[in-house]
Amino acid sequence: MLRGFFLMVVGGLLFGFGWAITGACPSPLYAQIGTGATVIIITLLSAIAGTWVYGFLREKLPH
Repeated sequence: MLRGFFLMVVGGLLFGFGWAITGACPSPLYAQIGTGATVIIITLLSAIAGTWVYGFLREKLPH
């Protein structure tokens, strides 16, 4: 129980810090790329990589 709570807090902090550092939530990424902010491509690739890692580890994670 405590381990699951700790993992949720760590995951939430990682998500929040990533969101704060990039200054972009998932939806506007495409709009920012469309306006010429090509550095956001790194954020988009990181989001895709994070989704892939979650899919790979999903069976091992506590749900």
